[in-house]
Amino acid sequence: MPRFAIQALIVIMRPTMTAHTPTFLVLDGNALLHRAWHAIPPLTTKDGRVVNAVYGFAMVVEKMLAEFKPDFMAVAWDLPGGTFRHEEYAQYKATREKKAQELYDQIPIIQDLLSVYGIPSLSVPGFEGDDILGTIAKLNKASGYQTLIVTGDLDSLQLVDETTNVIFFVKGLSQTKRYDAAAVYERYGLRPDQLIDLKTLLGDTSDNLPGISGIGEKTALELLREHGSVDGIFQDLKAGKVLPKYAKKLEGQEEVAAQMRRLVTIVCDVDLHGFDVSSAKVLSPDLARLIPMLQNLEFKTLLKKYDRAAPATPVSAPRKAPKVIALPAAKLDDLDRDVLGIVLDTKATDLFGGCLESLVLTDGHRTVAFDQPDSTVARHAVAVLASAKEIVGHDLKAVLHALHRSGVDVSSLNDRPMFDTMVAAYLLAPGGREFGFGDIVREELGATISADALPLERLGAVLPLMVRLKARLAAEGMTKLSQEIEMPLIPVLFAMERDGIAVDVAKLKTLSVAFDERLQTLTKEIYQVSGREFNINAPAQLADVLFVSLGIPTKGIKKTKSGFSTAAPELDKITELHPIVRLISEYRELAKLKSTYADSLPMLVGPDGRIHAKFNQCVAATGRLSSSDPNLQNIPIRSELGREIRKAFVAAKDHVLLSADYSQIELRLAAHIAKDKALIDAFLDGADIHRRTAAQMWDISEDEVTKDQRFAAKAINFGILYGIGPRSLSRSANVSFEEAREFVDRYFQAHPGIRSFIDEMKVRAHADGYVETLFGRRRYLSDINSGVPQLVAAAERMAINMPAQGTQADIIKLAMTRVDAWIRSSGLRIRMLLQVHDELVFEVHEDDKKQAAEEISSIMESVAVFDVPLLVDVDSAKTWGDME
Repeated sequence: MPRFAIQALIVIMRPTMTAHTPTFLVLDGNALLHRAWHAIPPLTTKDGRVVNAVYGFAMVVEKMLAEFKPDFMAVAWDLPGGTFRHEEYAQYKATREKKAQELYDQIPIIQDLLSVYGIPSLSVPGFEGDDILGTIAKLNKASGYQTLIVTGDLDSLQLVDETTNVIFFVKGLSQTKRYDAAAVYERYGLRPDQLIDLKTLLGDTSDNLPGISGIGEKTALELLREHGSVDGIFQDLKAGKVLPKYAKKLEGQEEVAAQMRRLVTIVCDVDLHGFDVSSAKVLSPDLARLIPMLQNLEFKTLLKKYDRAAPATPVSAPRKAPKVIALPAAKLDDLDRDVLGIVLDTKATDLFGGCLESLVLTDGHRTVAFDQPDSTVARHAVAVLASAKEIVGHDLKAVLHALHRSGVDVSSLNDRPMFDTMVAAYLLAPGGREFGFGDIVREELGATISADALPLERLGAVLPLMVRLKARLAAEGMTKLSQEIEMPLIPVLFAMERDGIAVDVAKLKTLSVAFDERLQTLTKEIYQVSGREFNINAPAQLADVLFVSLGIPTKGIKKTKSGFSTAAPELDKITELHPIVRLISEYRELAKLKSTYADSLPMLVGPDGRIHAKFNQCVAATGRLSSSDPNLQNIPIRSELGREIRKAFVAAKDHVLLSADYSQIELRLAAHIAKDKALIDAFLDGADIHRRTAAQMWDISEDEVTKDQRFAAKAINFGILYGIGPRSLSRSANVSFEEAREFVDRYFQAHPGIRSFIDEMKVRAHADGYVETLFGRRRYLSDINSGVPQLVAAAERMAINMPAQGTQADIIKLAMTRVDAWIRSSGLRIRMLLQVHDELVFEVHEDDKKQAAEEISSIMESVAVFDVPLLVDVDSAKTWGDME
């Protein structure tokens, strides 16, 4: 499940109170449930449960405990069914819209979580949660306790008095305001008890209470300030002391007012059936129950907080407990060579290096451990690993780096079968973002390993974890994917990260100066066009300039909590409306390129003059590799400025950079997967695929296709794989919504196979809960059968996109391992450096360029056979940016 951190700004004005006064904090369960539901984006667990309200509620509990440190705590809840108010007034709350069932399904989960915290949930048939709040407050007043009511509903303000305050959530779950009697008066100009009279007159639209017909808030406030209460109003009405303009509206309404008053008044004497305040005393949560529950809910932020306080659970030992052997290193030779597990710790010495602090190997029966091993020990360990039938560990790429930094050549491990528990866990749950060893051990083995556990302690779980993960991979049909694609890729990625790519630092510094000069010029132009100076990087100030000062229309512009959005997609909608928009867009691109690349890349260059970016195997849910430190996949490729940045990536002396790029691979795969004859024929004919599609859509010859028609066809060809609809197409193709809708209809008429494929993927996803690539990689869609429409729509788009995009990821990974094997046997002077989207970048000696280009393209094109052949475009140049 995706992670969210809630930074709550609690605005508190505490009244003076004696230190010994006990505080009872009572939460309005239903009000906070709905507030959390709307404040937290939809969160789902791996098995598809929506838990955003549970998470928001848990964070409220945590914040209240931390901020107020109450002595007692409880939660008041409504019950399903009617109350005494429904019996008296049949239309009470009749207009309330029922929320998605996923909201109500979270109530028992919240109540279970509260019980683990030791916080009682209180509800009474026939009464509402508000009545329980009032009763608790009254009981506390009699006991000399201070009551804090936490709610998102202002109805509770009528309960405020000298011992009862209300903590009200002003906005979402991010800000609260504390109401005492002074704060209530400041807001309404009334005492808290007068709020009952105010609501009697006004009614409550959310509860479907009409109040007194014709009386609005201004009138009601004036009447109450003049006459004190509803009773006072009607007494003065009889005495002729009410102004005629109000008297006419009040005549004959006394009984209505009496009924409204009964309905809006919170009951403060509900029978709580023997509730004992001692059961609400705040204690430390039961960690033995809390931690498994947080694991089940996948609340990793909270889990980290409480995991540290929990005692470790020992990992189930292998069938025969390993015998720990100390030095000498010769003992390594006593280990069996069937399966060898390895765990090590490193100590960083600088940004580019580190040293081994410990190294532990096991065969499942014997274990050899070394503290601060030198290069001789490390070299001996690598020699032993090189003779193993299989190497097992967690994040083996990091292990290879650690051994390499110790001065050891690990190339002998390239052909050894590896099993990485991190990679295996990723294959089984590709939607996750954390694959820490302790997390996986906890989820798979039900054991706890502390974050600072010694390597020897961690090693005890490695082999049992391998057995468990291999069994799960086999059960889900991913053994081949693991053994033939993912695990062999580990040493390939290590070598790419180790070798890095040369960077022209002088070029970057020159670009930084040029970018800075252009930014200054743009700033002056923006100020001139806008008519004033402002902070261009401040969204609120920019929005004020665009939509207020310059009066640019806001129709269709998304609105955020702080006003109209100035995000790039929103500015794209108004590009043609004012010249300042293009200037802002250029300014933003320049500023990003300058800070992210021109200024930052030189600081990442190692002593060897090369940047060693990371290639992350366990991030993207589709199976694609991602890049970080720096992210080389985000450098713009189509803009001139982006190409200038790419020109700073250069080849070594007497070498060139060689790019091998799969041509339109996702479209080719979509044609094969969907068995769409029109697309297959177009590729087999070697046609311009977008021109061919346009001709089919408009029923014209390819020679007649206009530039705009080809552009629209291209937008659909690529967009259709991402579940694009008419609205998105209208923006990407720059056509009206009606035209876009017609384009989509024409496209599906020309490509019925694609239409059938999309429908089939949706049906399959709903039935199975996942979709697969041609190589068996799964993407689980936990939201596919959610009752929340936007979650279902997003999951369906993923289902449509995954087969082609995920298969593309499988193909390029398979190509990388096969090209790497060829490189190592070829004797040529060539290294694989980068993988970016559909492209592989190599550094090859000029004399070997021709042979390398032929062999690499041949391997990449023959990695798999489909209805449509794979095609690879090869180019070479001295810099990355000079390649086509």
